[in-house]
Amino acid sequence: MRSHRLTQLALFILSATLFSPAPAAEISPELQKAASQAMLLQLQPTVQQGILVEIQKTHPDKQWILGSATLILPSHLDDVPETRLFMAQYIANHWRVAIEGSEQYGQLLTQAPDALFAPNERKLLLQSQSVNQRQKRSAPLAEIQTGLGLPWAEGTAWRLTGGPHGDDQTSRPFNSLDFAGGNGRVLAPRDGLIYQSCLRNGSGLITLVHDNGFTSSYYHMENLTNLGNGAAVSKGTYLGKIGMGLPCGGSTTGPHVHFALKQGSNKTPVDGKVIGGWLFREGSAPYQGYASRNGNRVNVGGELLNFGAGSSLPSGIATPGNNESSVNLRQSPSLSSTIVGSLRKGETVTIACTTQGDWVDGVWGRTQLWNRLSAGSWISDGFIDTGSNQAVAPPC
Repeated sequence: MRSHRLTQLALFILSATLFSPAPAAEISPELQKAASQAMLLQLQPTVQQGILVEIQKTHPDKQWILGSATLILPSHLDDVPETRLFMAQYIANHWRVAIEGSEQYGQLLTQAPDALFAPNERKLLLQSQSVNQRQKRSAPLAEIQTGLGLPWAEGTAWRLTGGPHGDDQTSRPFNSLDFAGGNGRVLAPRDGLIYQSCLRNGSGLITLVHDNGFTSSYYHMENLTNLGNGAAVSKGTYLGKIGMGLPCGGSTTGPHVHFALKQGSNKTPVDGKVIGGWLFREGSAPYQGYASRNGNRVNVGGELLNFGAGSSLPSGIATPGNNESSVNLRQSPSLSSTIVGSLRKGETVTIACTTQGDWVDGVWGRTQLWNRLSAGSWISDGFIDTGSNQAVAPPC
């Protein structure tokens, strides 16, 4: 039944995009329909009351658009709307639309003319697109340095008003946290690019695509920044003030900012992540949990002093396969690359960054992820225990 419904949707997309009039800067009914259906196919939401399609940027020839699609939610749900960027090309009298996270989105990003993007924008969007989020192992998560501060001024404290939870309250992964207090000014926790969507009644949903593979988003804010879409932001840039804004639905019981974390376009758990110097952990139910640092534990309702972006690098432990005592280090992320050294079983090393390389059948299963060590050599993630099947370091 599900595959039949998807086939019908695919046919609907095709019929909706044929024989469209000449494209314009505003959103045409054809673009609205094509982007909406592409969003539904990509996310297959269970609850939504429509899709808000917005144009982020338009090429001068009006043949290329970078836009956003946001699921509008019922007002009774304690949810946060899902938003995705999309690329659209007007070709052969119809709009070709690809949603962030799809293979076609990366292709259109690559093919689009330079004039659509600000300097370095295409590079960061492609880097975000290429980030590979894998399922976490059953073993406890390692401490993963996100390189992000907390979204307010360094050296000041705000309250943790909601521990790890999902964007839609109970669904996993628990990629979200709620904060309030201080002077209420929400600030960028790291350098990146800014995109604003769901702009209504002085509120909106802000997304930051960071320069290390992570993406953070912010909801319920008011008095938003007037920075344009795709603009470069530096750590500490003003984003907005905590509030009770619900421009695309959901609900809230008081002024706060809903902070959510992704790797690329994929939601990633905040459990085990170090943000602003604090290690966050889930509780037994959504919105519970705590943060810890240097033996100090702060439960929900307590205050967190923002120490800014993390600077320490993650580590891993060598785990050779086939009962061997050591594992080879390579000159590049390939099994055919020159061997430049080895690690003894149980040896701990520091990981500088990660990338995709040769497929390897490792101790932890089949993987294409490789880690570059601080010394410059490479090791497959299949032979190093980081405590997670996710990349624990930024992309190389």
